[in-house]
Amino acid sequence: MEIWSGNKNMEAYHKMEQELLAKYHGKTAVFCDGKLVTIGDDIEDAIEKASASVPREKEIFVKNLYSAKEQTQAILILVLVL
Repeated sequence: MEIWSGNKNMEAYHKMEQELLAKYHGKTAVFCDGKLVTIGDDIEDAIEKASASVPREKEIFVKNLYSAKEQTQAILILVLVL
């Protein structure tokens, strides 16, 4: 069983991951109900854009569009600094 199995938003991201990374690297994606809602320049921008079309009671999935390697390196750097 994959980690994203059963979560519509994570499944949608996983299906689109390579396309999103190629097209929107460094930006932030927001998913709701298994669909891409918006792309923003950063988390604040993406959530602000999504709030215009997603009801408050809906669960969203927010994902910074960096490769797994980049995310791991950022975490390791943060851990080393702290």
